[in-house]
Amino acid sequence: MALAYMCRDDYAAGGFKMYSLADPSGRKTALVAMRNSIYLIPLGFLAYDWGVTSGWFCLESTALTLAISAAAFSFYRDRTKERARRMFHASLLYLPVFMAGLLVHRRTDNQQFLEVNAKGFVESSSSVETSEIDDKNGNQKIKGRHGNRARPPVAYASIAPFPFLPAPSYDVV
Repeated sequence: MALAYMCRDDYAAGGFKMYSLADPSGRKTALVAMRNSIYLIPLGFLAYDWGVTSGWFCLESTALTLAISAAAFSFYRDRTKERARRMFHASLLYLPVFMAGLLVHRRTDNQQFLEVNAKGFVESSSSVETSEIDDKNGNQKIKGRHGNRARPPVAYASIAPFPFLPAPSYDVV
């Protein structure tokens, strides 16, 4: 949104229909940028809740998201090209830093599922779910909020297209 605001004259000259062209003051454009940056706050908590990262990632991703939200709020308060440029640079830094944090704080299969006791149960990082090894084909069955479902024998994060999206279900209906 910051780039669309900065280059709106160029977009108009090129015939591109951008959201910022219908917003001469830039207020709505800046508000959308701020709203979208606030939407990023729960991503760190979701990664921790799903067992992909450690708890430190929640804190670090929240601080990172609050920083980009502060840049968006600054752009909203004072809609100048300088503030838009600062917001744009913050958005360029956000994704690589967020993904580096995911890599640094990721939990491997060994950390997640090697706590096997004599009964064949795997203790999960969440107190709501427990896992049980299915002897027939080596898959894991998850018992928890969503009933019994099979879990593929690969890392949870490696089967999701993005670490902050849920993994595809392999249940056959």
